[in-house]
Amino acid sequence: MPKIKYQFDSKTLTFKKVKLAWRQKVKRALTVLSVTVASSLFLHFAYTSFYNTPKEEMLLGEKQELITKYEILNDQFKDIDFIIRDIQQRDDYFYRTIFELEPIPASVRSAGFGGTNRYIDLEGFESSSVMIETFKRLDIISKKIYVQSKSFDTVIELAKNKEKMIAAIPAIQPLALKDFNRISDYFGARNDPFTGKRTMHHGMDFTGPEGSDIFATGDGVVIEAGYNSHGYGNKIMIDHGYGYKTIYAHLQKVNVDIGQKVKRGDVIGLLGNTGRSTGAHLHYEVRLYNKMINPINYYFNDMSDEEYDLMVEACSKRRNPMD
Repeated sequence: MPKIKYQFDSKTLTFKKVKLAWRQKVKRALTVLSVTVASSLFLHFAYTSFYNTPKEEMLLGEKQELITKYEILNDQFKDIDFIIRDIQQRDDYFYRTIFELEPIPASVRSAGFGGTNRYIDLEGFESSSVMIETFKRLDIISKKIYVQSKSFDTVIELAKNKEKMIAAIPAIQPLALKDFNRISDYFGARNDPFTGKRTMHHGMDFTGPEGSDIFATGDGVVIEAGYNSHGYGNKIMIDHGYGYKTIYAHLQKVNVDIGQKVKRGDVIGLLGNTGRSTGAHLHYEVRLYNKMINPINYYFNDMSDEEYDLMVEACSKRRNPMD
């Protein structure tokens, strides 16, 4: 039942009914509605400022759970990175050493990613730093694993061909020699016999009767055979694969042709005195990936430990080899 409004009449000293026009009624209703809406909005704002809605509480819980998972994932990345470093060290200093491979440079293993910002889509969020750091570490680990897998592909391929590799590596003396005093010069710095200047001698010199047999020290393919105008005289170069090459110089005679396949122990020429030479001898070189290395390290197939020690002792008496 609607309330009846009365107004006191001071002249008649009585209460009279108040009759409102429809405009006044509408104005009063709008005023009441405005106050109600404003009060509701104020109460809602005040409530939401101090309390979360159930949906907000659920979203906040999910967000915290996600951040926790990212943090756990980053901790797991530390363990994975440690394992990868261990594998890398074993690869560089064990597996690759066995097959005479150079270690993979650190610059290759830790190479970054070029181009524009890879993580721009992750920026602008409250937890952007956590997400970006996680994805960066994931990318770095992925790159390291890729490089390592490529290295293992190479090692596995060499392991499959281990028998061929063992046969190819230079492993015997190029001349049948037991008297190590017949080794006239070793690998290292020396006084050049022609100029007297201190120069690097990149091989070993073996003396012997002219016409003595010269042997291929490992399986391979002849890539040079004939006279060389740069002081080597009659020269043979064999490519053994796996980065190895050997050179036989100052020969009296060359018994092989370019492109010919040879086996370890095959007679490829005769000892001579051609080219820049002061007497009948064989100049012998071993190269690994085109780097000159000391041949004294490659006579393990036809020498006992005692004989090898004698050769090293004879070498040390003449000079300290520069490996």
